[in-house]
Amino acid sequence: FKTTKYALQPSDKLFGMLERTIIEQSVDLEDCEFITLCFRDESYSQDKGGFHPVEIRLIKGSKFWELDYITDFCFAGLGQDCELVKEVDFDFTNSYGFHLYTGEYPLSHMALFYQLWEGNFLSYVDMGVFKVTTYC
Repeated sequence: FKTTKYALQPSDKLFGMLERTIIEQSVDLEDCEFITLCFRDESYSQDKGGFHPVEIRLIKGSKFWELDYITDFCFAGLGQDCELVKEVDFDFTNSYGFHLYTGEYPLSHMALFYQLWEGNFLSYVDMGVFKVTTYC
């Protein structure tokens, strides 16, 4: 992984978890131009809550795999109008971030929020709450 070019810096622990997950999922990197990892709490629902689904995309660079984005989804709306929407997005390729309730920001302005988000996410991964699927 290329780990030094980002407007805010993901932790080595995140990159280590991604590497272990890709190995555990038996992803054949030779055939991929990108890898999307989907972390889902199968019990998450609009009625009962749970852990938000998270999608992480990596793209193949000329020498390294690079972090493209991390997106955290949540349910929004009421009753039959409730749907899964993007709540938080860290777009590393374009150096911007997004939060559903506050809008877009330069990614560098979201560093403290990102550290909190990442720490929580890695704790949930360590707790084993997610089923992971990968696509390439």
